[in-house]
Amino acid sequence: MRTEVLVVGGGISGSTLAYLLSKKGFSVTVAEKRREIGYPHHCSGILGPEALRELVHLSQEWVVGEIRWATFTSPGGITLKVEGDLARVVDRSEMDRETWELALSQGALGMTSSPFKRLLSRGEAVVGDDSVEFDLLVGADGALSTVAREAGFPSMGFEMGLHKIVEAAKMDGYEVRVRRGSRFSWVQPWRGGRKVGALGAPGDPLVRWIEGMSDERASYYEGGLIPVGPRRRFWRDNVALVGDAAGQLKPISRGGVMMGVRGSKYLADCLEDMDQLPETLKCYESTWWRRNRREISLGWAVRKFLESLSDREVDRVFSIIAKEGLLEDGFQVDRQSAPLRLDRLPKILKLASVSIGSAASALAEALKYMMR
Repeated sequence: MRTEVLVVGGGISGSTLAYLLSKKGFSVTVAEKRREIGYPHHCSGILGPEALRELVHLSQEWVVGEIRWATFTSPGGITLKVEGDLARVVDRSEMDRETWELALSQGALGMTSSPFKRLLSRGEAVVGDDSVEFDLLVGADGALSTVAREAGFPSMGFEMGLHKIVEAAKMDGYEVRVRRGSRFSWVQPWRGGRKVGALGAPGDPLVRWIEGMSDERASYYEGGLIPVGPRRRFWRDNVALVGDAAGQLKPISRGGVMMGVRGSKYLADCLEDMDQLPETLKCYESTWWRRNRREISLGWAVRKFLESLSDREVDRVFSIIAKEGLLEDGFQVDRQSAPLRLDRLPKILKLASVSIGSAASALAEALKYMMR
């Protein structure tokens, strides 16, 4: 079979791209290795206002909870709290499935139970039991992207996220406990109860962290792999990567919906003519970095700073944040670097004083991304 665009991965990034390109008149095939779109469910589903606005379709039926407050607790037990209309909790399974169906309604061809196996040539691949010819191949197939590997992209590091769903009283906020550096566990609202989860590196005691956030035991866990950070390049030849396959996520919370959907929208906006693919893919990559560089740079600096600190030093950081009110009038679920404003520079320097060496390394990390 032949298609102009072969999208591998039917999650929110892949289905968003398939919808937008089909709407523009391109022939699009989107292939998903799983039998059912949206399952297994492996996301917190906490989306702030900006992320919700980025979605090409939003149904109130997806919303399973509201976030009106959030607490963040350091390893030593120092707690920070923010309040406001912070976010909504959406059912990612329903969101992914309906976005997939939206893409098909615009003419995209959907293939489930169809894993991407290998490239046969620059314009042909084996998907499931079929050979598919294409002009543009897009990998939206996650942190361990087969498309990226077959196309010769460098491998990425990854972390792990696990969660369980438990029966518990309704809540309208979420609680985060810093476990190690920037790794954490959390509890949040969910349909009919709560979701309790943890994020960490391979080898971290994720299940123990989760059990520490809830007295309820679950019969099973769900989860998946999360890229450590963004790739340097999102394309080569006639292959592009979006979403987790490109490492497009928020550095601190590791949320991937907003950044991945933006990647799909930028790529769709840039693609006008298949004869102009190199220019199209350059446009896509440069647009993503231009519009997200500040958040990525500052977010990575914060993350690297935290990861270089001891538990006691993280406690000191939390104490300074509480004393100086750094989260007040500044916290945003989507723009997590928002409190780092120039008018707060004296307060930020107090944070840096916790470890000058770590702060210098974090600044170097920020500059690396700013200069990209």
